[in-house]
Amino acid sequence: MKKKYMISRRKFTSNTYMREAIDYDIVIVKEQDLFITIKKYKKMSDTFSLVDLKGNEKVYIDNNYYVVELTPLNENYNIRYYYDDKKKFIDYYIDITLENGVLYKMPYYIDLYLDIVHYPEDNINNFCDEDELEDALLNKIISKKDYDMAYKVGNKLLKEIDNKSNKYLNIDVKKYIDKYF
Repeated sequence: MKKKYMISRRKFTSNTYMREAIDYDIVIVKEQDLFITIKKYKKMSDTFSLVDLKGNEKVYIDNNYYVVELTPLNENYNIRYYYDDKKKFIDYYIDITLENGVLYKMPYYIDLYLDIVHYPEDNINNFCDEDELEDALLNKIISKKDYDMAYKVGNKLLKEIDNKSNKYLNIDVKKYIDKYF
């Protein structure tokens, strides 16, 4: 990935990218090679919702909802879990990343365009934003090596999701919400 794009694609887990977020609390925990970022959205100007495969709108973030991000330093993905105000699991979402790291003592990842979205009602996991990854390759923002790596990581994750073998996806993230909030 070209350096100027790496900077624009760098996401610090300490930030919120929700325009609707007015106020939130945050806790960042480091455990070995993993950063766990927990956000409690105390006040939102509006809900953040997504549409499922059947066209139903589902609220992912509202007042007093939680987002827990797992950023493993030795992997090329970032996992985001959503919990409601009663600490009930809603869903998860995975960003495939060019790299994960620490800068200014804060965890970050460089988003590589390709994502894995989970549809809990149907227990389906699919790639998302494949068109963005393709556009990045065609516009020479990323290399063919980056493009291939994104699919290699994504396909490996899909297999690990299916056979429940990914150690980070098997972490009980609710215990961190309970511990800190």
